Amino acid sequence: MSKKLLRQKNINLMKQFMKQSNKQAADKYLSDHFFNTDEYKLSQRIGIVLSMPHEVNTYPIIQQMIEDGKTVFVPETNYQTKEMTFKHVDDLNHIGPDDKGINHVNTDTEITNNLDLVVVPGVVFNNIGYRIGYGGGYFDRFLSNNKQSTISLLYDFQLNSFETEKHDEPVEKLIIATTK
Repeated sequence: MSKKLLRQKNINLMKQFMKQSNKQAADKYLSDHFFNTDEYKLSQRIGIVLSMPHEVNTYPIIQQMIEDGKTVFVPETNYQTKEMTFKHVDDLNHIGPDDKGINHVNTDTEITNNLDLVVVPGVVFNNIGYRIGYGGGYFDRFLSNNKQSTISLLYDFQLNSFETEKHDEPVEKLIIATTK
């Protein structure tokens, strides 16, 4: 199956799972396991996405990281140059939609690529950490140019096999929630 078809199939599965009662329990499992990793405990500057409703809910994770005294950053995307950096978020009330309707930090805060850990999103993952995202290549470009620890939080149905490409960048650790 092509990456494009796998991506669409898994987005549909994620949207179906969003309506199920066990999504909240799966998200809690993922956040609990994330907070117990050495990578989290040893990191101060952490990048993480502001999730969409069908993805693992990152808003409570971000809130907990802020309460834990971590310095949290979320993607800041320049759609013209196709470049992504990370912008500091210190309060979830400072979030709003960008030009494409995707949430980002809407206040003037630090922008950086200097992170200790990045929680990398994805739609499809293989068992050795390669991923298929939404097709823009933003995270692969960022990861190829910046070196930090990487973790992804995913549901078991997001695992699949696929052919990797030269530009793909693997994630170091996968935390997987069982959804059945």
